[in-house]
Amino acid sequence: MRSASARNRTLRRGSIDSIAACAPSGAAETSSIAEGAEQATATPLYFASGDLVFTLESPADGAIVAEPQVFLRGTVSVEAVLSVGEEVHLLPAGQPFAIAVPLLEGPNALGVVVSDYEGNFVEFVLTVVYEP
Repeated sequence: MRSASARNRTLRRGSIDSIAACAPSGAAETSSIAEGAEQATATPLYFASGDLVFTLESPADGAIVAEPQVFLRGTVSVEAVLSVGEEVHLLPAGQPFAIAVPLLEGPNALGVVVSDYEGNFVEFVLTVVYEP
């Protein structure tokens, strides 16, 4: 698996075709996972493999939250399946999604795999710290 923090790395074809981080012009986005929690800057992450483009809007890699769960929020370009931990979710094409992920106290390494029906996939590890 690749860490979300390795977003500027050049990768070989066959795993992930491209990864990019973009922010709206002149905007400084922050994730809003838990009110009052210390947050890392939430620049959306874009992962692509074939026709599959996965956008992760939040949480930011390294986010520190005060709630025992976090919501993975984003979109996919084609119908896809997202796995995080032991949970599997069907994601509709072009529709925003929000998936609740329970956290343990302290650092949580969330292994995420997104795949489409053509065999394209992206995988990464996202770290979120739960500090009650």
